[in-house]
Amino acid sequence: MSGIVWHILVFGVIGIFLIVIIYRTLAIIRLPVHLRWELAPIPHEKGKGRYGGSYLEEYEWWNKPQHRSRIAPIVYMAKEIFLLRGVWEHNRALWPLSFAFHMGIYLIVVMLLLSVVNAVFIIAEVPLYVLNVSRGIASVLALMGYLLGSLGAIGLIIKRALDSNLRPFNTITKYFNLVFLGAVFGSGAYAWFSSPDFASEMSLFIKGLITLDAGITLTLSLSLHVVISLLFILYLPWTDMIHFIAKYFAYHEIRWNDAPQDEKMKRELRGLLAQPVSWSAAHVGANGKKNWVDITTKKTSDEKEA
Repeated sequence: MSGIVWHILVFGVIGIFLIVIIYRTLAIIRLPVHLRWELAPIPHEKGKGRYGGSYLEEYEWWNKPQHRSRIAPIVYMAKEIFLLRGVWEHNRALWPLSFAFHMGIYLIVVMLLLSVVNAVFIIAEVPLYVLNVSRGIASVLALMGYLLGSLGAIGLIIKRALDSNLRPFNTITKYFNLVFLGAVFGSGAYAWFSSPDFASEMSLFIKGLITLDAGITLTLSLSLHVVISLLFILYLPWTDMIHFIAKYFAYHEIRWNDAPQDEKMKRELRGLLAQPVSWSAAHVGANGKKNWVDITTKKTSDEKEA
């Protein structure tokens, strides 16, 4: 495959990935006001989150300023993202495989970022000993990531197939996603073991992309890995695997959003309540013309006069 084709493939896939991610993120942002949990504790409650308190417990809280912690939510999210805190607390038997799977992804992402740095080092002609140390770290990260990711993907497929508690949540798409990611990890491991210097080859490949070198060449094993990875990157933003973006809104707009209603939110809520209701359930009494205000304020036949 010529260098020009590699440039078209890589930059084309990255471009499509970013466009779809931005589009879907904007779609989430533009969704109607969420039904907030408003359940304490909330990490940003400075001085109260540790015991499950809330500013609502304060006398005349609406007249007092809110004191928020910027660090506590970051710490909480870091534990959730990197240690899978929710899985540990609610499904500990699933945690080892899920942790290996996600850690494999994180290590590969870090390896790719470090490979970009190494490519810049090559272009800038930094001292060789610095480049060798950086490439050595990238090589170790790659091996750990591919092996952990493969272990996690295979283990999760088996776990889903055998665990009766997970079967109700299994779909063809879930299995396909795991198999697809398993192929990314497996092809990466194959490329690592079949290459005399995986980190150097990856760095030179990225250098060729950055410098628009038309003479890019790759070994068959790395070519296979790159193609499978590009296909997955192209597939990713169309799936529910973008929960890595959606989770931010799930926490900050639903679980942790305790801001008092302002005029902007009130206008949004009034607009939503004015929408017609077309539910078919008989007890709702919707006909496609009545809005939420009409339905929620009507007097039912079994209500008694005050």
